[in-house]
Order: sequence, then structure tokens, then C-alpha cells
Amino acid sequence: MRLDTAKQQFNRSEQLKLIFSLVLLTILLLPSTGAVKRFLVDKGFVATHLSNKEKALQLASSLITLPHSYLTAKTDLPLIKVDIKYQDWLKLEEDRRSAFERGIIPENRSQVSGVIYFGKEKYAAKVRLQGDMLDHVNKADRWSLKVELKKKQAMFGSRKFALVAPSVRVNQGPNLFAKSLDVSGFDIISPKNIPVKLVVNGADWGVMLFEQAFSQDLLAVNNRTEGLITRLDLLSETTNSHGEVTRTLKPRVLQQKTILANQALANQRQIALALLDDFLTGKRPASDVFDAARLGQYLAMVDLWGAWHALTWNNWRWYYNPHIAKLEPIQSDVAVTPAAHIWLMKPPSHRFALSKAMLADDVVNAHYLAAKEQLLSSLETKLIPALESYDITFIKSLHLDSPLITPFNYHVMKQQATCWQNNYQSSECSQFSDVSRELHKQMDNYKAKANWDLYSRLNEQNGKLVWQVTNTEEQPLIINSIEGITKQQEISPLEKINDELPVSIAPGESLALTLPSRLKAISARVALKGKGNETFFFQKGTAPLAFIPRGGMNPFDSAKYAHFITQSQNKWEFKVGEWEINDYLVTPANTEVVIPQGTTLKFARNAGLMVFGTFYSKGTLSAPVIMTRQQNTSKWSGLSVFAKEQNTAHQIDHLYISYASSPKLGLWQPRGAIYFVKGNVNMRSVQITDNQSEDGLNIINADINIYDLTIKNALSDAFDCDFCTGVLDTSQFTNIGFRSGGDGIDVSGSTLTVRHAKFKNVRDKAISAGEQSQLVVSDTHFDDVNFGLVAKDNSLIEAHHVRASNIQHKALMSYSKKRIFGPAIMRVTDYFCSDSDCNIKQTAELGSQLLVNGLAIQSEALDVKDLYNTVMKSDKPK
Repeated sequence: MRLDTAKQQFNRSEQLKLIFSLVLLTILLLPSTGAVKRFLVDKGFVATHLSNKEKALQLASSLITLPHSYLTAKTDLPLIKVDIKYQDWLKLEEDRRSAFERGIIPENRSQVSGVIYFGKEKYAAKVRLQGDMLDHVNKADRWSLKVELKKKQAMFGSRKFALVAPSVRVNQGPNLFAKSLDVSGFDIISPKNIPVKLVVNGADWGVMLFEQAFSQDLLAVNNRTEGLITRLDLLSETTNSHGEVTRTLKPRVLQQKTILANQALANQRQIALALLDDFLTGKRPASDVFDAARLGQYLAMVDLWGAWHALTWNNWRWYYNPHIAKLEPIQSDVAVTPAAHIWLMKPPSHRFALSKAMLADDVVNAHYLAAKEQLLSSLETKLIPALESYDITFIKSLHLDSPLITPFNYHVMKQQATCWQNNYQSSECSQFSDVSRELHKQMDNYKAKANWDLYSRLNEQNGKLVWQVTNTEEQPLIINSIEGITKQQEISPLEKINDELPVSIAPGESLALTLPSRLKAISARVALKGKGNETFFFQKGTAPLAFIPRGGMNPFDSAKYAHFITQSQNKWEFKVGEWEINDYLVTPANTEVVIPQGTTLKFARNAGLMVFGTFYSKGTLSAPVIMTRQQNTSKWSGLSVFAKEQNTAHQIDHLYISYASSPKLGLWQPRGAIYFVKGNVNMRSVQITDNQSEDGLNIINADINIYDLTIKNALSDAFDCDFCTGVLDTSQFTNIGFRSGGDGIDVSGSTLTVRHAKFKNVRDKAISAGEQSQLVVSDTHFDDVNFGLVAKDNSLIEAHHVRASNIQHKALMSYSKKRIFGPAIMRVTDYFCSDSDCNIKQTAELGSQLLVNGLAIQSEALDVKDLYNTVMKSDKPK
């Protein structure tokens, strides 16, 4: 089948005349009202009023502006070509035919092989039909296609994406909603929607939207730590005699097989699904399950746009943030429309069952009201002007094939905002109604059914280890095999037990299996009848929510610690002296913790300190604050600090920390021994030595101002800073990563200035900048390191006065590890390397750039995968 585009037979003027004529002929001659409607919708027409007269006037106006829209359309759009073999194409056609018969695209649909051409690149891919409703496939072409690129290749930062006609998403609607979030400073994950030209098997499908899928790629490019995305499935539905609809919902994660194959993500899955189940069953308030600030902001924006479609049970998507163990909303199928009769409605968040339950939480509601006030106060001065400008520019990218698209009328947004502000009390607003059931069959009540593994436990009972399996599913549950894991991480095949497998457990039934008591965990291959096996992990004595980071999770026994902690309202102040701590201490929410100069805290193995609020270490040069292990143990469980707000300021002076490990608290297991999440982290003269965890110092989503940081004898990475902004001045990193795989400074999605840094004996990279980071590095010296300065994944490093010696592999490198980000750039001036073979110790991958002392280093093909399987291979502790 053809891959090239047929030669144009008409020039632009002739095409314009043809389109104009076709529009008129279609309206006049087509016998089917539905056919006319579909044609106009495909060309971008959206009726903004209900009356036929107003529709006719609007269409006439659109036809008058059509020539200008077409002639000024943006034509230099990215071109994507899709080639699918004939026999495979027939499978997609069969799925489409089946969709028309059923009234919905079948859930089990064919996924076929294809080839994608983009620019000069060729990608192997898997392709299937996208969507559920018939609007995805009801045109002769321009069907919605779901694409998954193979071999970890990526386009526009995504390996998984959909190609959809703009009309399916109400044209510019999703982009306007995302722009509103951005302009308002609401950090809500939003998929990209990029206009592209699409050619399928040689046929020109015109302008389509490249729509980013809900995947790890979406999280990465939105500056989120690797995590997972959750949603709800419908198990059953009932309607009572009053017409009230009750639905039974089941939480699940997207890409479950991928998630279960990664132990850290598998643990996160259990926490995330258990949190959602607790919310749905009313066991846990919304603010304890969701990121209350982001949720409140999202709901407020939904109400401003009348975006009711985003609130239906099947359109919710949540990202699980592994640092704070909470879920945050993702923009999903908002379907905002310029149609005033739909847009102008009372707040849909107050009508839909799930969002009503969220807003019933006082904390979420407070954030909602704050976001509402912010939107109303900035509407005419900031938000609407930005949207008007963006709207006009963006739709030019769609006009080539959808010339009837017009900008939104933002007077309607002003009406919505005015009525929202005065609670619909004026006569103008009294006509506004709630979301009509004609738009959507809403649910009045909901129930939840949890996944089987959340109700199954591995516990000691009467001196025996018992795996109690409860089948909460609708189908039989089949246990096919079990592997044991000992405390020493040894694998036990459990041959005698497996000889009795597989065994089937009927829905609603339970089974108890007795296992060897030496095991601390098991992994089990389990399947629902008719589906494939999946591997589930169970840790002895650990329920999914055995521990999650929450202030005041357990009541604080002030009397027990009164001899060294003075507790007052919202404040803990440690007393000067040397104290032994045998418990893991967790503060209440919004607590100020102060450790005065000259104080030494010695912790037992499973003891540590978790602060929710503000942390102050008031050490001095002559009387520092010391936090270390007790004499009879090898390590302790570290310091974790969670700021309430982004502007919460911590001040850490002359703090010496040694032998700290990250806390192992249930399934929530952070990487850092010293762990700060959010806030302003100000450090002066901090020493971290002999840490026993993956990261010595781990800072997330914070502004930093660090002076005189020393990290020595780090088991793995020394300083990991994700999504940080600020300055690191005067630091030393010595003997880093002796377990192997340790970086001195490892940053992702960060903008940092690094000055006066010294690196000695680093087993991996001295400085590693990844995932769109921007670093300014000056007055830095690397000595005895595997790799010196490394820029990767669309990062930029500007470095000056860099000295390198005893470099084992490469002193300077620029490359792409994660293809979703693309190439990197490094520019180094006043660079000197004392090694005799320095000229071969600087490398740039094809596509990336490396400039050294004004000279461009010639790029070369680089096997990055092999690099990370050999000299950069990590062996980080578990």
C-alpha cells in the first residue's frame, strides 16, 4: 500500500472554492440530517446555541469567515505517516464494523503491527482503534488510532499516544483547559494535544491531534517521579424504583503488568488502590487520600468551564505521588465546549457523586474556595486575555481541515464566573441549571469492591506462617505457583507446596495456605479465570496501608519523651544533651521541630524522625547537632521532613548525620536517608557520612539554598535533587557509591547553580543532569571518578572553570538515555584535564551537543543501553 501522499490536484485557491461549494452542497442536498451534522462537526462547526435561527446565523457567519480561516491556516505542521499491511488493516475495519453493530467500540479489539514515519525516523509500532464511542470511527477516514512505539522510541516525548480528529475532542477545548491551568499556576498533569498532518497508507487524513496517553511518559514530562496512574472500572449498576442509579466501582492501575513487574511500583499499587478503596467506602476522608490543594484547584477549574464530562466516574485519572502517598488529579477528557447552553451551568462538581464526596471534606473545600477566588480575581486581567491570544493562534493549526472552527466567546466565561461568584442569585443567573441527565446518566450512589490481593494477607498465626487468600472478584481465582523469599533475600522454590497447585478459589471464598515460617515474603503467580497470569508480592505482617506518611498518624505520648522533648502547641523542642531514641517519632501535622546546638540524638535500628511542618537544626561550629546510630546497631531509620506549603522554610545549620538509612515502614519506602519534600530547604555546614540507603540526601520539589555540604562514604548516590530550584555552593563528595552505581549529584527536572564543588572517588557520575534539567556549574574539580560531568535527556549544562583528573571513563558526556526527552547540550569553558588521554574522554551522542573551550566535539553513535549494562550498571541496595 502507498506510503507517499498523492500529488495535489488543486492549488489553495481552488481547494478553498471546492470546500466552500461542498459545504453548501452538503447542506442543500444531503438527505440525512445526521450526515450533514457529522460533516459540519468534522469541519469544526460547534453550535453555540439551541435555537435553529441562531444556529443558522452562526453557520452563515462561519461560512463568511471560512475563506480567511483557510487561507491563513498554519500549513507547516509535523507530518506523521502510518503504514499498516492490508491483512492487518482488515482487522481494524472489522473492529469498526463491529462497533457500529454494538453501538460501542469493542473492549477486546485487534492490535496490529504498523510502521510510523516521522521526519527522517522510522518506528515499529502497535496500532489499534482508540476510544469507546462511535464518534471515534463514524467518518470514512480520520478514525481515532491508538499507537504504541516499540524499542522505547518516542515522538513528542511519548511512546504511547492516540491520533484523533480534533472534532472528537471539541477541537481546541482540551488545550484551552490546560492553558487555563498553566496561566493560573495550577500544577495539574495535562496530556499534550499537538496538531499534526496524518497520512495513513498513502491516504491524506488531514489535520489530527497527537494526544499523549496516560503513561509513565506523561508523568516524566510533567515533572513527576516515576509512579502509577489509577482509574475506576464499573462492575455493576442498579436502578431503584425512584430512578436512582447505584454503581459498584473497582479501582485499578493502568499498565498493571508493567507495574507488577517492578517491586517498588507494585508496592505503590497496593497503597494507591487501598487509598481509593478507603475513599469510596467512606473509611478515609478525601484530604487523606488526595492531594487536597491540586484536587481543589482542578474542581474549581472544571466548574469555571462547566466541564462536567471530566467528573464522570469513568473519566477520572489520578497519579499516585510516591513521596507523600497521595493521589492527584490528571486532566482527562474535559470536553469543554463553546456552546453557551452547556457551558452555563451550576457547578457540576456539586452534582456528581464522587466530586461531591471530595468537596464534603473541609480541607479540599477550602482549597476549592481559594482556587475559585483566585480564578475570579484574575479572570479579566490575566486569564481571559491569555486564553484569547492562545486560542486565535492555536486554531490556525487546525483550520487547514477544520476551517469552521472559531475562537471561544469568553463573554460566556464572564457570565459563568459572575453567576458562580454571586451563587446564582441574580435574575440573569436564575435560569442556570444543574447538569442535565440528558447530557449524562449520572450515578446517585456508589459502592466499591477492592482487588483480591488487598484483602489477602501473609501473617503468623499460632506460630505458623499462613497466606490467607480471599477472592473478592467476580470470577474464580487460580493460584498457579508460589515462591518464597527469606530475610536474606534468598529464593525458596517451595516445591512441595507447588506440587499441589494450581488451585481455584471461587468468588467470595477464602483459602489458607501454610508456608515455611522462615519466609519474610512471597511472590505468587495468580490469574483470574480466562485471563493471563500476573505476579503478586506479599510481605509478612504488612497490610497495604500499614504505614503512610501522615502527621499525627499515631498519638504522641508526650509523657514518655518529656525528659528530652518539650512539647507545646504545634512545636517540639529537643533539650540540649545526648539522648537515645528507640522509637520512630512522627510529629503531628504543622509542627515546628527545633534541635538546639550541642544536642546529640542516637537512634536504634528502626528508630528515626519524621517531621510534618518545619525543621530547625540550630547547631554551631563548636556545638553542632549530631544525629547518629546507637552503639549496638549498624544504622538507624533516618530523617524525613514534609513541608506543608511550598514557602515553608527549613533552616539546618551545622548538622552532622551518620549511619542513616531510609525508613522501611510498611510498603512506603522512600529512597533517601535524609529526605525533604517541598518547601525552602536552607542548609549551612551539613555533613552526611556513611549513609546506608540509596540516596544520602534526597530533596523533592523544593527550593534549595545549600552552603558547605559534605557527603562521605555514601553507599550509593550522595545527593539526589528532583524538581528543585536554587543554589549549591561549596560542597565535597568523597568515596561515593562504594556499593557501585553512585552519583555525587544527581538531578532531574531541576534548575540549579553549582559552585565550588569537589568530587573524589566517585564510582559513577560526579554530576548527572537529566530530564530537562538546567545546570550552571563553576569552579568544580573531579578527581578519581568514573564519569565527570554528564548531561542527558534534554538537559543543558553551562560549565566554567572545570578541572578533571584521574578520569576512569569519560570526563564530559552529552547523550539521551530516555528517548521521550531527546538530546542534551553541554557547553564548557576554561576546562582543563590533566590525564594524558583527555582527548578521548569527552563524548557527544548523535543529536546531542558538546562544546569544550569553544570547540564542538564531533558527535558519534553511542550504544546508551550497553553503557548502562556495563560501566554505568547500577547495583543499588534494596
